[in-house]
Amino acid sequence: MLESTRNFEGDLDELEALTQPGREADLSVFLELLHPADVAEFLARIDSSKALLVVDRIGHERAAEAISELDHDDQERLFTLLEPKKLTAIVGELETDDATDLIQEMDEATRQQVLAGLPVDDRKEVQQLLSYEPDTAGGLMQTELVAVPIESTVSAALEHIREKAEEVDIMSIFVVDDLGRYAGHLALQNLVVARPPTRIEQVMEPKVVEVTANMDQEEVARIFDRYSLVELGVVDQEGVLIGRITADDVHEVFLEEAEEDVLKLAGTTAEPEVIYSNRIFGIVGQRLPWLISTFFAGLLAMWILNQASMVFHTKVILLTFVPVITGMSGNVGTQSAMIMIQGMATGHIARENLGWVISRDLTVASIMALTCGVIVFAIVWAWLGNPALGGCVAIALAFSMVTASALGSTEPPVLKRFGIDPAIAAGPLITSINDVSGVLIYTMVSIAFLDLLP
Repeated sequence: MLESTRNFEGDLDELEALTQPGREADLSVFLELLHPADVAEFLARIDSSKALLVVDRIGHERAAEAISELDHDDQERLFTLLEPKKLTAIVGELETDDATDLIQEMDEATRQQVLAGLPVDDRKEVQQLLSYEPDTAGGLMQTELVAVPIESTVSAALEHIREKAEEVDIMSIFVVDDLGRYAGHLALQNLVVARPPTRIEQVMEPKVVEVTANMDQEEVARIFDRYSLVELGVVDQEGVLIGRITADDVHEVFLEEAEEDVLKLAGTTAEPEVIYSNRIFGIVGQRLPWLISTFFAGLLAMWILNQASMVFHTKVILLTFVPVITGMSGNVGTQSAMIMIQGMATGHIARENLGWVISRDLTVASIMALTCGVIVFAIVWAWLGNPALGGCVAIALAFSMVTASALGSTEPPVLKRFGIDPAIAAGPLITSINDVSGVLIYTMVSIAFLDLLP
């Protein structure tokens, strides 16, 4: 059993001691007790010479598993240290999807050397997977699977499974027709308990859904979640079964998409391998563009205030409430945008119900705006004893909140329509636009109330 907590620093010190000359046998025993994920953490922390020693002592299969757990920069470091022959042997131990992911991280020269060293059949399968975009079903799938003809019998299927058992991690059996088209699947339990002469067609489960190789990985993840799947067949345009996607790959998609969305909400272009690396200028390049847009939006808001300087110069008290107006409108706009983005990402909001969702959000925003308006009116009147000033601030606040909600609800689908990731809209962009609209609305309402203010 694994301990719930590890003294990693102590283990690291022990590993450092075991890498000394003459302690190779002890090092092998120590590494054998570690999970590949723990080995990967050690590889990321120790220097290059010791990392090579660790890779040599754990064997090709466990080395492949450990290297797959490393982040991009640490993988690159090992790729430059390992000889192509050694690297090829390590990659050869992986399933095709994991091998493809690893090869994609290599530079072009190393990639060609590794591909050339793979067996012909493996090389063809990996090259096929490399032809798909990484964020599609084809980029997720593996070609290793067990498929049996729909017309075959249980006894024939069991014999076929025995032949493939050492090559494939079997979760269930795929069933295909005489043209190789995906027809359904068969659980191992049902296969074992069925009588040998029974035809596969009688004990199989018809397919619920299938995906094509060019389907986006987010849609694949939603299908897995909707139908509680463990694995799913991938087909070509003719419906022929060409691979499978397993739940562990989809779990990684959920984590990857969540990480990207969080980074986008922070106003970056969402490349985690850059954000969490040591590439200073790369990080600056990802974070700076949207901050610049925020800067120019701030200049626009400042220009609007400057144009209305006569109003705020004669009624200085109005400037007191600018942070309230911009802050509340920014918050309600961000809320609306995030609700819209989340709904679009999870499939709760589609083109068919988009209009209803926007109108519902505007209704909700109107109620909240009215409530906040009444509250601020009462506070300003009680504080400064002037109902006109309270009415000015309350009306400006209410209108800016409704406007911000409208912008927050409509911007994500508009951005998506023009091929821009909607998650960006909930970051600095929407906040900046709402600040500008809030200041503009406040200025216009203040002008209307000018003669009533003290």
